[in-house]
Amino acid sequence: MKYIKGVHRHGSENFLMLLKDDKTLETKSIIKASTSEKGIKSIMSECEGIEWYNSVSKNKIEYTLEKKIKTYHRIKIEINRSFFNVNPSLNYLMIEKYLDLTINHYIQIWDKYKGYQFAPFHGDLSLVGNVMFNDKNEVLFVDWEQFSDNMNIPTGLDVTMTLMENIYYEIIRYKKIKKNVMKHFVNSIQYLNKSKLLSRYLLDSPAINTLNFINSHTDIWNGQHLKLPVLKLSKNVVQELDNAISKII
Repeated sequence: MKYIKGVHRHGSENFLMLLKDDKTLETKSIIKASTSEKGIKSIMSECEGIEWYNSVSKNKIEYTLEKKIKTYHRIKIEINRSFFNVNPSLNYLMIEKYLDLTINHYIQIWDKYKGYQFAPFHGDLSLVGNVMFNDKNEVLFVDWEQFSDNMNIPTGLDVTMTLMENIYYEIIRYKKIKKNVMKHFVNSIQYLNKSKLLSRYLLDSPAINTLNFINSHTDIWNGQHLKLPVLKLSKNVVQELDNAISKII
């Protein structure tokens, strides 16, 4: 069964279709296709990102670039059914374990970039859909449309964005950052720094520097940067995050 998931979602200029099992209705694979220059670029970035990730990850993403001509690209990505997404309704403390798993997986995958100021970039490690887990506490990073390994992108930016995104959801729920949530956020930044995977370009005021980088390099997201929840954080919250970090780092 074919199910159209979206057309030009978040300005991606891609056609997105799900292939589902006729009996169970479970998604078996995802097809992304485009005829526009921007859409084709994102599909090629996804192929490059998957290849880069598969070269260093224990768990692989299976895909096929089914069509590649100048005016039309189509990619088919197989779903790894042993992995699942975290329930988006869970609050920060309930997903703390999954945030830790995400950070540890990042440290494992980006191991060769320890001490480097710049590194390859996923672009949207959101627990809502792009980071998956299995019952063995293994992690899979998917959806590599914004991948880049040829730009000066600060090491650790993916992780600071993920942490800040979940701070945003916490603000939506409770209108404030709870003490134990802030403690986890600060400890996570400190852990990333001790692991030598936090660029000096982010180290001083990581929250505001994360936002400044995104806003000054929107081309990385091919016009989709406005979908990023991290950009919706208020200046006061961003300053609160950096003030807390400055007491530790």
